[in-house]
Amino acid sequence: MKSGPFWKARDLICLGEDPSVYIRYPGGKSFYVAEELEEALREKGIETDQWELEEIFFRFVKPEIRDYLRPYVERSRKTKPRLRREEQLRAQAELHPFDRRRLIFLKLGGGRSETLLKKPLPFLNQLRDKSRDEIEQLLWDYEDRLRPREVVSYLYHAFALWEYFPGVLSRYIPEARLQEELDEALLKAICQVAQDESYRMGLGEDEVLREYLSRYVILYFDTTEAQRRFFEERRSGSWARKETLARAARYFGLSPETLRRMSRRELLRLFRERAKQLHPDKGGDKEAFILLHKVFEELMEALGYRRRA
Repeated sequence: MKSGPFWKARDLICLGEDPSVYIRYPGGKSFYVAEELEEALREKGIETDQWELEEIFFRFVKPEIRDYLRPYVERSRKTKPRLRREEQLRAQAELHPFDRRRLIFLKLGGGRSETLLKKPLPFLNQLRDKSRDEIEQLLWDYEDRLRPREVVSYLYHAFALWEYFPGVLSRYIPEARLQEELDEALLKAICQVAQDESYRMGLGEDEVLREYLSRYVILYFDTTEAQRRFFEERRSGSWARKETLARAARYFGLSPETLRRMSRRELLRLFRERAKQLHPDKGGDKEAFILLHKVFEELMEALGYRRRA
């Protein structure tokens, strides 16, 4: 259905939280969609058939059957006739850059999409004459096949995050970025896409964020959780111990290596000698004495209390 310059979708029937309840398995590696759904659509004046319904419901089929049937389904999908080179380039230039970059990565893997777009790419034609919802559902099917290690690279290219990092040598390499830099760049890019009217195709900003773009936030942070936890543990573990040791070394006027080599008895002797000088009963300063205790406790904890004479 076309409304103005955009193709739009409309709600026909509610499938509930689990559309797979409409799928029937007669046996073997096959399935069909419940006839009552086809009848319910016909009562609303919508003519459809099993072929169309099976294509729509394919993503909800049992994984083992879906994997078996996928090659046959993809070969049998109708494709638009090929265009001449100039016509193809004009046609794909009309597609939204975010949609083009996503499908290029999903079909061809990593690479500079702006370079690839200088070539005619007939597979991009499947994005033409579709509503925002149809495009997102199509890309969602492809995204489900991404391996976990591909997710960050996919989002980096899909949202053109290299634009946030002008460095020439590592511009297209997401691994060259600090985690916090990637987090910030991705969230900014998602908001920019949501604000783009040509992407929204007549939908509201809140609607596209909620229905379509929020999945990328979830996908990204779910994928990077392990890596994020690893760096946080390193920062709170070995990094923190190194800083504590350096701070104690400055306090006692020794090198970190010297403190690390000292036995527990030697460390206690070092503490007692300084404590004699700073104890308030010996004319020392109370705050300085408290600081000594704090530094020493942190030092012993950083060294693991495992040193013995």
